[in-house]
Amino acid sequence: MVALAITWTTAGCDDETGQRADPGCPDATTGSRVPLSMIEGRPRDLSQLVMCTNASGTAVFVGNDTKVVWLVRTTPNVMADRHGGVPTDVQLFRLWRAKKPLYGTPLEPGTALTVPLPPAQVTLQIDVVLQHQWATFDMLGKTFSAAGENLPELVKNDKYKNAVQSCLEASTRIADYAAAARYDTEKWIDSLGLLTGGATCASDLKLAEDERQLKAWREGRRPLPALKPSTFAQNARSVSSEFDDVLKAVGQILAK
Repeated sequence: MVALAITWTTAGCDDETGQRADPGCPDATTGSRVPLSMIEGRPRDLSQLVMCTNASGTAVFVGNDTKVVWLVRTTPNVMADRHGGVPTDVQLFRLWRAKKPLYGTPLEPGTALTVPLPPAQVTLQIDVVLQHQWATFDMLGKTFSAAGENLPELVKNDKYKNAVQSCLEASTRIADYAAAARYDTEKWIDSLGLLTGGATCASDLKLAEDERQLKAWREGRRPLPALKPSTFAQNARSVSSEFDDVLKAVGQILAK
């Protein structure tokens, strides 16, 4: 895991008359921005990860506009409250991700939460298995979209729903690889069986694709752009580049 240290500052607090909340903070009750920094690894731009505290410093708001899933951990362990709406794709991800033990609350892209603790008692980390599940889900969604399909609509077909679920489960096998290999794109593709076709993920995707093409034929439509396992593998390589900055840093930390 990679962790972020939180440096609490009262500069810019909004408890003075007429002072506005800092940029990125949702409202006047959580209006003082909390600086974030890496505990280990090279400093990176964390501007899309927003943490704010209330005037008394007893609670924090955390908003995630990055492309990765963060795990919010607290000491002591307390319940975090979801803040605001949840994108449809995140709702589906929460429903279907493999339920492996998590020591914290997932904070997916486009979501936010509040924690009734001071900033010093909140830590943000990346869990390798959870992140690979999100990367897999994101890759599937982008591949479907490129073929003119919409994931929420497509998974109304049970075979595609099963395929998504089996691929998310398969992505958890990345934890069986050595630490340095867990962030290698080819190892990720291998864990899904997208090139060999030997894993349940790939075979379920093929069954779902056969159903998709049969449905189009029955409706008198022209053959649809094919969604082969190799197509998903190609998009996995493209999607993985979006996570390189974070995942490589995590790998460096795990290797120490």
